[in-house]
Amino acid sequence: MKFTHKVGTMAMVAVAGLGTAVLPAASANAAPFPVCPAVVAACTWTGTAYEGDLRLLFSEEQVITPGVRSVSNQDVQSWCFYKDPLFSGQNREVGRGKAVRDLGFEARSAKQGGCSEEE
Repeated sequence: MKFTHKVGTMAMVAVAGLGTAVLPAASANAAPFPVCPAVVAACTWTGTAYEGDLRLLFSEEQVITPGVRSVSNQDVQSWCFYKDPLFSGQNREVGRGKAVRDLGFEARSAKQGGCSEEE
């Protein structure tokens, strides 16, 4: 009886493992919210909707290569993202605790603090 129970349990575990292995990749990538490590930083992605390569920003970046399109700000202050290197061009502020699915441009530089003092 014990042997049968163990085999049955192992079979259920194997079937459960198969069920998770065959999930479509698209559903795994279609996150409605950003998935970012629990750190005090700005989490950025090269694609919109928190897709693409993840990069963590802890301090200002004069040149971001490749550029980033989406952001989750887990820092204690706002971040300002700029379309061009060296903190120039179109910009967008992302407040602390806020997430932006699409900055509206590919950001090539960023620094902590609001954008209002810049322009």
